[in-house]
Amino acid sequence: MFMTISTMILFINYIFMYSKHPILMGLTLMIQTLLISLLMGTIFSSYWFSYVLFLIFLGGLLVLFIYIASLASNDMFPTSMKSFMMTIIVLSTIIMMATLVDKLLIINKITNNQKINLIKSTIDISVSKFYIMSMSPMTVTLITYLFLTLIIAVKITKIYKGPLRNLF
Repeated sequence: MFMTISTMILFINYIFMYSKHPILMGLTLMIQTLLISLLMGTIFSSYWFSYVLFLIFLGGLLVLFIYIASLASNDMFPTSMKSFMMTIIVLSTIIMMATLVDKLLIINKITNNQKINLIKSTIDISVSKFYIMSMSPMTVTLITYLFLTLIIAVKITKIYKGPLRNLF
């Protein structure tokens, strides 16, 4: 599973590098975030961090999608046979490299499992220390700061200016 997700991450990185349309970039970024969240969930014992990461990126992508939809709503996706063939060649190369690396990783699997267990125990300790009673003033301060930032951002915006683009 680890190698499959890693291969898909490499392929999505390739697609992102050569994409020119902003909506395609946002889609690849969302898929990339989902894959990294799945990878983090399989490596660590808790999916909590990966869930928070995915929600934060998804919120940012929603804001980006609103900007893109209001500024460049009628653009078409550029497609060509050359880019399609290049994508297939790169995907097949990545899959072949992943199968070779997977055979090499089977040999070192025992040491990797020991390292992953050490990382899991460290993460479990850090999560339990985050919400102890001595840290509650810091948590309340952070919540208050974020709430004040939200109120200030709402007050700064000028409603009478309207959207970024006039709708006819």
